[in-house]
Amino acid sequence: MKVKKLLLLFCLLVAATGAGAVISHYWASPAATAGKFNLDEQAATIAAINRAMPAVVSIVVYDQETIIEINSGQNDAQSLQKRVSKGQGTGFIISADGYVLTNKHVVEVADAKTAEYKIILNNKKEYYAKLIGKDPIHDLAVLKIAETKLPYLEMGSSANSPIGLTVLAIGNALGRYDNSVTKGIIGGLGRTVVASDPNGDLVSLEGVLQTDAEINEGNSGGPLVNLDGKVIGINVAVDKGGAGLGFAIPIDDARSLIESVRRTGRIIRVRLGVRYQMVDPYLASEKQLAKDYGAYITKDKAGGEAIVADSPASRADLREGDIIFEVNGIKIDDNNTLLSMIQRYKPGDKIGLKIQRGQQVIVKTVVLDEFKVE
Repeated sequence: MKVKKLLLLFCLLVAATGAGAVISHYWASPAATAGKFNLDEQAATIAAINRAMPAVVSIVVYDQETIIEINSGQNDAQSLQKRVSKGQGTGFIISADGYVLTNKHVVEVADAKTAEYKIILNNKKEYYAKLIGKDPIHDLAVLKIAETKLPYLEMGSSANSPIGLTVLAIGNALGRYDNSVTKGIIGGLGRTVVASDPNGDLVSLEGVLQTDAEINEGNSGGPLVNLDGKVIGINVAVDKGGAGLGFAIPIDDARSLIESVRRTGRIIRVRLGVRYQMVDPYLASEKQLAKDYGAYITKDKAGGEAIVADSPASRADLREGDIIFEVNGIKIDDNNTLLSMIQRYKPGDKIGLKIQRGQQVIVKTVVLDEFKVE
């Protein structure tokens, strides 16, 4: 009997010891996994920075400024033209033959006729660039340096970049700390923000990405990249009213611009020719609209006409008060704004629009044309 009790006790001890080993192993696994995850992400972060950094450039914009010099001894004055720095920003190379993408507001600090644009590469080589053009639709501009076999950034997909995706913002922070890197996540999609340009004018940016990767002054025009080192956005603005509120133009919205520059050497943007406001439940209630989503065609606050004269929209008989709620079968909402949808096409393309006009749904076929910059 005593032997049986001893055997039972031994078995229980063995079982308990085994269970303890299992429990110990079970609780150790998540810690080991978390540690491995941290190491994997750290390695991926460093690899992404190393892939992207060589293609990120600093931009210094110069212009001529009239300086009045007064000679107090002779009681006279003379005016001199002096080359001065007007601003700094960031850009990134989008092709091996030297095309550089940046923000329009980075180059607009100077007169395009007299401005000079210095590009400083990550390896400290310096070039003077030619301004190819400014995007009439988005806050984007393209410069060109006379060089070949340059490192350039690969394009990712902003459409496949969900909330929570880890991202890196690279830029010339404060104009002093070139190629600084901050890390965060995508915190929101399809945002509409109003920002001020260098002239103090308000600019509305639609469908932008929100990120808590810190975007400092001077980062404008720099890339927002994923952990594959591919660009998914162009850093453009911050909301100083809160912490970690930075915004980037989705790279998909720049894709047609990049393709046109590579193909023709100039910026080509497609045009529909309407002014509109994105519909939400509040606007739908206020205006008693039949749809609570879509693009409501209306005059802008400055009184600009809802339908641009001699545009594809006017030729297709679109009218003020119409709500465009589908483009080629795709719903128009915060994730697919009318602007971003139209920019997926080329001048001459035909598109089908589904429109709410009062209580009636109609379909229009529109032939898009090119946005002419005056």
